[in-house]
Amino acid sequence: MARTLLLLAVLFAGQFSHGLDAQQAHELIKQQKPDLLGDGSQLVSLYYFGHSADTSIVGLERVGEDYLPIRWLLIFNGEKLLGWYYPAYEFPAKFDAGYLIFPQGAGVKDVYLWPAPPPSITIGNTVVPFYETDKQIN
Repeated sequence: MARTLLLLAVLFAGQFSHGLDAQQAHELIKQQKPDLLGDGSQLVSLYYFGHSADTSIVGLERVGEDYLPIRWLLIFNGEKLLGWYYPAYEFPAKFDAGYLIFPQGAGVKDVYLWPAPPPSITIGNTVVPFYETDKQIN
């Protein structure tokens, strides 16, 4: 069984006091939806993409049994995990003024998350649904 590693990568888009950092996000995930972190035997990485108002965006990546990444795009409102987009084949470059902004060439249109995350986003030709926190982890 692989040793458990926790790699926290922090990308700051601003310095507002109500924005989450990766360590805070990890603690909130452990409290609110620990299944997202897996069974403890997989490499887990968190990526912070920024915040606007009370909304913060965090990418969670686990390495699966086949050594391929499994990705979720988590949406927080303050300290509450609202839910996630899964599978997130592409992570945004940043989150700014309510928009998830994806890298050029990714084939993903920017997504506006206010007043609430849309029920799905399209990545390439795949419709990726939004799962509210009370849903079971895939």
